[in-house]
Amino acid sequence: MSSSLTPAPFTSLGLLAAMACLPVAAHAAHTPETAPNSAIMQHPNVPTSHPSTQTNTLADPHGPTPEHEHPEPMKRPGFWDNMLLPPLTSRPEAYGQPQSLELKPLPSALLHQGPWGVFNANTGAAAGFGTVGYYAVSRWAEDWSSLRDKRNRIDMLDPLKYIPFNDSGSIYLSLSGNFRHHGFYDQKAGFGTLRTSPSYRSNLRWNAGADLHLGQHVRLYGELMSAQAGGMNYFGYAGGRWRSKLDAQQAFVEVRGHMLGATMGAMVGRMTFLDAPPYVTAGAVYPTLPYSWNGLRGYAFWKRFRFDIFDLSLTNNAPPVAFHDQVGWRSRLFGAYTSYALPNFKLMNRNSQIFVDTFYLGYLLASNPIAASRGTIPGSTHRDTPGMRVWGNAGPIEFSLGGMWQGGEFRPANNGRTRPVSAYSFNATVSWRFANWWGRPAIGIQADDISGGDTRKSQTSSWGNFLSPYVPSAYYLDISTYIGNSNLIDVGPIATIATSRNTSLLMKVPVIWRSSVNDAIYSNPTAPYAFRPSGAYTATMPQASFTWRATRHVTFSIDGEYAFASKSLIKVGASSGAFVQTNLELTF
Repeated sequence: MSSSLTPAPFTSLGLLAAMACLPVAAHAAHTPETAPNSAIMQHPNVPTSHPSTQTNTLADPHGPTPEHEHPEPMKRPGFWDNMLLPPLTSRPEAYGQPQSLELKPLPSALLHQGPWGVFNANTGAAAGFGTVGYYAVSRWAEDWSSLRDKRNRIDMLDPLKYIPFNDSGSIYLSLSGNFRHHGFYDQKAGFGTLRTSPSYRSNLRWNAGADLHLGQHVRLYGELMSAQAGGMNYFGYAGGRWRSKLDAQQAFVEVRGHMLGATMGAMVGRMTFLDAPPYVTAGAVYPTLPYSWNGLRGYAFWKRFRFDIFDLSLTNNAPPVAFHDQVGWRSRLFGAYTSYALPNFKLMNRNSQIFVDTFYLGYLLASNPIAASRGTIPGSTHRDTPGMRVWGNAGPIEFSLGGMWQGGEFRPANNGRTRPVSAYSFNATVSWRFANWWGRPAIGIQADDISGGDTRKSQTSSWGNFLSPYVPSAYYLDISTYIGNSNLIDVGPIATIATSRNTSLLMKVPVIWRSSVNDAIYSNPTAPYAFRPSGAYTATMPQASFTWRATRHVTFSIDGEYAFASKSLIKVGASSGAFVQTNLELTF
């Protein structure tokens, strides 16, 4: 692979132009953190299932919900009524944190998941399309066909979610919209490497989507997105991920049918992709524009086994002109993902579900410099990453245990000699859910061991730095993103608590070391810092995230962290500092 590869134009689907005048609204959050008793009030006219998606409800791990828990009949809620909320979730980038499967049976009007059966667990994250609650991370993953039954129409905006074009309702259109504002305050950004004085960054985006179902076998999805960014003493806005003219963020055709006892489908075009553990990728939504990919994806769902195969190229959204985004041939993701749902069981009188995932992820990056004893070595890389993950809940224990090995090669620029790669990553989170305590807290521990390289070796020797180039969830390790998931060992407590029926709090205190003292500290897996401290201990980073879901359409959250840099890191020029982020999302 050569760094001289150039992107080629990508033509947007014609249907996108009609979406520019869709209403602006925004994106409610999507990680399965459940408020006490799910904070769900059953509407008297809302059925708990419907013919088209009878898998939209999940078993309560604590047994069936007693009838007396349902409130007295109430009037149909409006836009600002928060009495009928889906499970409280955090923002999309947090979709893997924590791994709570504890959902009560919910009305179908509150879960818009597809017909994925047991894989709708964890608010749909097990299906490989990102979380899907009332709204989804990827809006095309929502299924609004339940609105054929008028008893499921609980919201003033429901007429925009299901617009039928034939008598049977099999041909219909769903519209969606999002407005999001992120504000970032950095006291000493990047351990003081980016700005020595405080910085405030402000960015916002809006997007509008249209999902056209042409019967049960074919659908077209298109999404427009625009992004702006500014602030005071700001930094890091180069490359098109923060500022972008209006363009096609997604545009694909999907064909679905039933063969060999499975529901099978294929997607061709431009799309989001989230079928990977959160410590591998989460769509990179900190930049104003999340990742989107171009290519082919195929999937198959049986009762307890699913299979996904994909070959994708990253969208290049750097062109400064509207509707000129391109296929970024310089960066590819390809591979396969499988998941097996073990038969559910009871432990300590609680329903339990465990998933066993195996996968292969391949990366091609035309530009991927690696660390040297001073500076970096430019070049490209090909990585092969087989891995396995076991996750779910066993009674009150919620856990995710994963391991990956990584091979491949690094090719230095200017025809240097190729270096083989041999690296690894082990990732674990284990929590105990105290379901009978106030706030139903989950308290546990997180630990990771991600290999690093050795800059002392010759430039033809094996390179041992593990690479996850497509940005793991910021909420998996470090919400400030000062430290990336490469060449590190971390361990620390983690806790989540539902502070009220529509608020939640995530807290963690990771303590971080370098896995190899002969490799750099990384701000992200493709960008090493210039620091070369003497010791392994890097930082302690206490952090918290508070989320308030005001209504189904409005979510506000605030995150905070203080990065305590080690003495050896400060000695070579780093600084400790605070990070605060605010997030406002409006969604329909």
